[in-house]
Amino acid sequence: MKMGIGWDTQACWRKKNRWIMEINQVSGSPGGQINVLPPQKSARPSLTFKEIEAQHLNETIFYPSKPDWKPVSLVLYDVASSGTNPVFSWVRIAYDPQPGTWNPSCSGNFKRTATLKLYDGCGKTIETWTFDNAWPQVAEFGDLEMSSSDVVVCELTLRYDRAYLSG
Repeated sequence: MKMGIGWDTQACWRKKNRWIMEINQVSGSPGGQINVLPPQKSARPSLTFKEIEAQHLNETIFYPSKPDWKPVSLVLYDVASSGTNPVFSWVRIAYDPQPGTWNPSCSGNFKRTATLKLYDGCGKTIETWTFDNAWPQVAEFGDLEMSSSDVVVCELTLRYDRAYLSG
């Protein structure tokens, strides 16, 4: 049976407020992992193609070439928890500032898999994006203001190699 505007009654609207971004030991649902920050705002990936230009007689023809995945912004609630801030712990894998010394290290699991899941109204996963080898290109720990009662957030710009869609 149709709804009168050409859509099937089984259509499921994707809602902007039914999602979770999971990054091991950094972000996720508070009930899923211990000592992770819940997400406030993010986005699905964005893709552009570089192009190849071919000269042909009196015209120019363009072909798609390498995909260029754009960075994704992720805003996390900075909730008080025991231990170090999970975002700073992640940053510390690549850059661990010590007083009086410079200690660069890119060992360990700096690049991680990030998963963005969109849910329907019943909690069933309807779309899953997997970000391969994601890492924090920018980490902003937020501004503070005495006249505001807003919550503190951490803003990350995630760079990744590629993204896959399933579901």
